[in-house]
Amino acid sequence: MTDPIADTDANADVDFEEGRYLYCAVYTDGDASFSAEGIEDGTASLLVQDGIGVVAQPVDSVYDSDDMTRVRSWLLAHQQVVDEAGQRFGTPLPFRFDTIIKGDDETVHEWLEERREEIGDALDRLAGRWEYRIEVRWDEESVRESVLEEDEELRELATRTEEASEGTSYLLEKQYEQQLNERLQERRDAITETLYELIEPHTVEIQRSSGGGGSNVVAREADDELDRVVQLSVLAPRGNEETIGEQLETIAERPAHEVRYTGPWPPYSYAPQIGGDGG
Repeated sequence: MTDPIADTDANADVDFEEGRYLYCAVYTDGDASFSAEGIEDGTASLLVQDGIGVVAQPVDSVYDSDDMTRVRSWLLAHQQVVDEAGQRFGTPLPFRFDTIIKGDDETVHEWLEERREEIGDALDRLAGRWEYRIEVRWDEESVRESVLEEDEELRELATRTEEASEGTSYLLEKQYEQQLNERLQERRDAITETLYELIEPHTVEIQRSSGGGGSNVVAREADDELDRVVQLSVLAPRGNEETIGEQLETIAERPAHEVRYTGPWPPYSYAPQIGGDGG
């Protein structure tokens, strides 16, 4: 039995005559049907085995390219298919981009039979739950000014720096910047702690992200001058979506702060790698 190919870079030289690209797994029955336009205008359809369906597309190679525009189009197509499956069947179990099984439809059915318990456990855990992305940004220059206004020790140090000789001024300036950065970090930590306290009662799980795809298979970087304070992805029931948004207003109302709240997304960050043990 052949397990899925994952990780385009590691498998770029893998050759096969026939394969099935896997988008996601869903709970369904044998009479269900599904069809969507997949990567490179291919057709993604549903293969069902014992109450679990996998959305798959015939392929004869992995998707690998140095053209980032083309790669992005593949990622968007992948995401669109998973989104459509989620709308049709409820929360899907999304597979990583370029997850491929070498073989035909029957091979996928065999793989599904072998992995049914593992896939079923993941679908049960994710059922009715979706991923949301929360990002707090601020105008750091405005926040720096606010910190300086409120911190007498920093104001005194700034004054000493301005009045000192050139050599001493350099050392004091380094000390000033260090202390200011420490104060800014304290504020970031306080915001993060508050954010957790506000949303944790309404979520199942929270992950902190340094950027990139988080709640979305395609990385989305904000194109503006605000600086990121913290970025989280959360797994939460769909019914808690509005409540979480209301809780975030506490931070969004602060001067020079902005909260970006997106979703629901398929739970990419919370999906296990099926068959990851190589068995």
